This record gives sequence, structure tokens and C-alpha cells, in this order.
Amino acid sequence: MAYRLPFTKLLHHPTKNLLILVFGSHFHALDTSTGALISTTRSLVSSSNNDSIDNNNTTVVNNTETDNSSSNSIHPKYIIPSTDAHLATIRTLAFYDRVYFNTSSSSISSTLLATSDENKILKIWNCDEWKLRNTRPVQKRVVSIAFNKDGSQIVIADKFGDVYSHPLDPPEDKQNASTLLLGHVSMVTDMVITPNNKYVITCDRDEHIRVSRFPKGYNIESYCLGHKQFVSKIHILPWANDLLISAGGDDFIALWDYVPGKLLQTLNIKEIIETKETYNDEEETYVDSEDSNSIVITSITSSPISKHIALTIEKFPGIVILDWNETEKQIQYLQTLNLSIDPLDLAYDIDGNLWVSNYVKEEQSNESLITVFKKNDNEYEKVPEDHSLVKQINEYGSTTVEIIPDLYITSQLRKNLVDWREQDDDDDDAQSLEGEGNNNTSKQKKSQGSKRNKKRVKIE
Repeated sequence: MAYRLPFTKLLHHPTKNLLILVFGSHFHALDTSTGALISTTRSLVSSSNNDSIDNNNTTVVNNTETDNSSSNSIHPKYIIPSTDAHLATIRTLAFYDRVYFNTSSSSISSTLLATSDENKILKIWNCDEWKLRNTRPVQKRVVSIAFNKDGSQIVIADKFGDVYSHPLDPPEDKQNASTLLLGHVSMVTDMVITPNNKYVITCDRDEHIRVSRFPKGYNIESYCLGHKQFVSKIHILPWANDLLISAGGDDFIALWDYVPGKLLQTLNIKEIIETKETYNDEEETYVDSEDSNSIVITSITSSPISKHIALTIEKFPGIVILDWNETEKQIQYLQTLNLSIDPLDLAYDIDGNLWVSNYVKEEQSNESLITVFKKNDNEYEKVPEDHSLVKQINEYGSTTVEIIPDLYITSQLRKNLVDWREQDDDDDDAQSLEGEGNNNTSKQKKSQGSKRNKKRVKIE
């Protein structure tokens, strides 16, 4: 039996109705104002009748509009040739808007998308026509991507602790024209460039957050120290660019004034999910009985419209919503959005609506891949399954695999579980999401996934 592969990454454009949904080595582009698919790198297969739309070696179709009149009639305006798509699992991606002037001195905005995969390939896409701009190899597997302020450089952080800068368009005679900016002695897990382009902020598996000057990364401005477990996510608040949120394997999230490295606040998230909410009409939550620091915060996103911050926690069937207290300049708990299934990633659109990708497993195959919570004043309302925002993406979904792989990979950063230094960078990716037509790989993933799954216990 074939199962739909969940969307592992969601990335929404900061100013446009554009959402990227990643599944394995492919992605869809979706208009979040209508729910219509704009572009795709893969054939679309309906979950209701197995109808498919083939895009093998198809060129861009400029005169075909999306048809929303029927649930079984869908034609993305741009179909990316399959020869341009990634061949391995996409791990990270980033947007950039380029503004330039034409001959009449009118400004024109062009959107770029950078994606990187497990085969150490970096691709840059033109999102206006959904064409591949360029592709190149990189030295190590990338964990985070960012553009500098003018878009001339792509900054990447890799799993072995180094941060490199690449030109937007590599010279023809040298595909890997990179410059080393900085390095950690531990695995870098996330990276951001500050909106003023002055600093590059990195975090690692050894609980460190480093603020370095950009582009001269050897000049360290400060460290943000206070975590006891790995730091997997850092996020600059869009309404307060001098403040940073960090989270990972600790019970809490932290708020920093990052330039001086000053800790402003910690908020205990584990305590919130243990005591604040009710699930399935019973008071319960799930933690790891073998680890006192059991929670792992896997995603952070925020909305400048509502000044809300949303979190996902590994193996927790809900979304924690935090609110910004402008008077106190602190974060406070607002509510938990209950889900029937564990979330994988999330993103706010430009209207403040929250998009959530669901970890749909074999026994939950009838569940939706995407859930949307519409923002209404200070409340969130889940849209019905037949709503236009989610109908197309849930029907045509992603791709199918024989076995749903273990997608919980963040908790492996705990030092008592995996020594990343013992992992051979050239080995096959045990976490690869493809698994199509490869039974041996699928069995290996299932075996590894069963070993990694933590025991859930009910909190009385």
C-alpha cells in the first residue's frame, strides 16, 4: 500500500501570498490567498481517484491558469521541468526579493528561492517564472541558508560547523567559488543574518549562540550563553529586530538582546504543555519518561500582524501560541491549538493565518497533510477540510511511499543519543525521505526509526 509523504518544510514569503511546501526532493508553490497551486516539480496525483498530471520534461506553461472549478481539475501555471528538480531530500531553503530599476527608472521586484539537498547541491530559482537560475555543488551538507541584504551573496551553514559565502551566480570557470566566513567546533544547527546586514548569528549542538560581524565573521561580537542542551532554532522578531528567540532541547525558549549577549527572559514550554491544555477530553500530555529535558522545540515562526509566536514540539499534538507583551517587552503564553495529529512544521502567511504540516503516518492515512488556522482578532479558527485554502493541496498532496520514514530528527542532537562526529558525510542519508522503489532503504529507515522513537507516557 502506498502512503502520502508528509510535507517536511514550510516556508512563507514575508510580503507575498507564496508558500513553499517541501516533500522529499520536490516542492510545491502555493498561493495562500486562494489555496491554488502555482508551481510544482512533480506530477500531481489525486488522493481520491489517483488521477495524475504528468510534468516529465515539460517546459514552463505561461498561458495555463489554475482552474479551481473542480476538485479534480488542477493546472499549476508553472510546471518546472523534472530535469531541474533535486535528486535528494531538500533540507533547507530561503527566500530573497531583488529590487532593481528598469530603463524608465521604475522599480521591479524579483523573488528568488534557494534550496539545498542531501547530495550537497545548492539551487537558485527565479520565482517569477519558476525557472532554475543556477545550480552548484557545495562542500558539505547545508543546514541553513540566508541571503545578504543586497542579494549578491548566499550564506550557508553546514553540518560540520562552517559558514560559507557564495556569489549569487557562480563564475563559469569555478562552480564552487565560496569564501569561509566562520567556523564552530561543533555542528551548526541554525543561522540567521540580521536585517541590518551587520551580524550573522549561529547556534550549535554545544549550547552556544554566537553573534559574529558580517561579513568578517572572525570578529565575534558576543555569545548568548544560557542553554544547557543543544540549540536547534533561532529566530529574530520581525517587530523588534534587536531581539532573538532561541530554542532546542531545553524545557524553555529564551529571549535575547543579542548584540550584548544579554538574556532577557526564559519561558518554560514544558510546563505549559504539561499543565495548560486538555487533549481528547482527557488531561494528558506526552513527555519522554527517560529524559528530564524531554521536549524538543522543532519550529519557531512569528507573525508581524498579530505579534504572535508559534512553536511546534516533537511528538506533541498541538501548536503553542505565544503573545508579545509590548509594555513589558516580554513573551507570554496565549493558548494551545489542539491537533489530532503531530505537526512537523508551520508558517504564518501575510494575513496572520497559520499553516501547519501534519505528520501523517500509515495508521493516519485519512488525515489531512495541511491544516490552516485562520486568524480572527485574537482567536484562531481551524478551516474545514473542504475549504478552498486547503482543498487542492490536501487532495493532490505530495508523493507516495511504501513506508513513512521517521521524520523526527531534531532530538538526535542530544549528545547521549548520537555522536555526529562518527557520522560519515559520504554515507547514504539514513533520513532520506524518498525511498521510492527502494525496499532495502525503506526497511533500513523503518528499523532506524523504531530505535529512535521515544516512549510516550501519560501525565496524571
